[in-house]
Amino acid sequence: MTDGPETQALPVDAGLPARREAEVRHLLTGLEQELTDWKEAARTRGPLEKHQSQIESAVRVVTGALGQLRSLPAPEQQRKTPELVLDLHHLWDFFRSKLTTRHIPQYKRFLDVADELAWAIYDPVRQAATDSSLAFREPPLTFLGRHPVPFSAARGSDFEDLLPSGAQRTLAGRAASRHLPFPLIGIPWSASHHLPSLLTAAHETGHHIEDDLKLAEPLLVRLRERAGLPAERVSVWEPWLGEVFADMCATLACGEAYVRTLADALATAGDVAGGGAYPPPGLRLQVCGATLAEQATGSPPEEHDGTEPTAVVHALINDGFPELGGATLASLIALRHPGQLEQASLRLRNGLRSGRSDVPGVLAAAALAFLDAPDAYDDHAVGTRALQEVLSLVPQGPRAASAPERLLALRDSAAGRDLFDLLG
Repeated sequence: MTDGPETQALPVDAGLPARREAEVRHLLTGLEQELTDWKEAARTRGPLEKHQSQIESAVRVVTGALGQLRSLPAPEQQRKTPELVLDLHHLWDFFRSKLTTRHIPQYKRFLDVADELAWAIYDPVRQAATDSSLAFREPPLTFLGRHPVPFSAARGSDFEDLLPSGAQRTLAGRAASRHLPFPLIGIPWSASHHLPSLLTAAHETGHHIEDDLKLAEPLLVRLRERAGLPAERVSVWEPWLGEVFADMCATLACGEAYVRTLADALATAGDVAGGGAYPPPGLRLQVCGATLAEQATGSPPEEHDGTEPTAVVHALINDGFPELGGATLASLIALRHPGQLEQASLRLRNGLRSGRSDVPGVLAAAALAFLDAPDAYDDHAVGTRALQEVLSLVPQGPRAASAPERLLALRDSAAGRDLFDLLG
């Protein structure tokens, strides 16, 4: 009996091994060359120099996995390369797509300003951090996405749900998406056409401050031991603590402009504005108001109004953090000269520069210009001019590094080896 057509083996082509070897070489060298090209774009005075630390970190992780793949015996390498390189491309595309958007002028300007706002808040805290074992330097990377509200993704978190098509190509690739090398801030595409929405990036940066400095437990201790709330009320506030801290950071950094922008957003958000990790909308605004008052007075608890939001805010941020060398959060990120914002906003509405020399101040003044006089805001192109004003404040050169290159290389190479192990 002879085999049917469906069971017959394909004829052996003598040239197949050589072609297979060449194909594998093309796949490996192609991805390596692309990674090299991105590093070149991030060189000093390159088009993406501000993202040098982020690009180099992501490249080191993928390159580490590629190095492991190249070290395999030839037969195993030829067998595994097509699928593993595709997984690595899929992972790399998560970063590539966010960086490529910055080559499109109308988006580049907005994202550059969003990055600068996050950096203006994140960098003072980064520099004050006392735990050298953190060895972090990469700032949050902002990007435009399809999610309807801004969100943050922490360094080292699982980003599978953020990947194109919602998942990695293979099951192993899904596990490999737990290697986010730097923090992210997602902003809805629609927000790129409405500058006041950008202040929400300050809130998301607050999440990254909590995550990178590992403040969750210290904040919880402060809530339990310093707020003076009954145990049953502490248990109510505990699930909200991360969002409360992020709102406080944004309020400190952007002042009244953040509070009023948040109030508008909550007023139109309906039922999605509260629940889960978020306090009720009214309570969020009370937290922000208490933060403004705390910054203005720094008064002891007995002089406060006795409300829970005031007690919680005072407990969380009145005193310095050991993790920040004893510095208070306000001393590092609070908006400078908040009393001058009204005048800066008026200048923008009259077609002038705001006169501010700080990124949060310019953006806060522009948001107030919209909140107070939306028609004048449009008539005088305040949003566009504020973006340009922020960009004029940005110095040339990559954003500062903190950890020695050797430590960063060790960290990212280890992540690359872990990535390969998961994929292989």
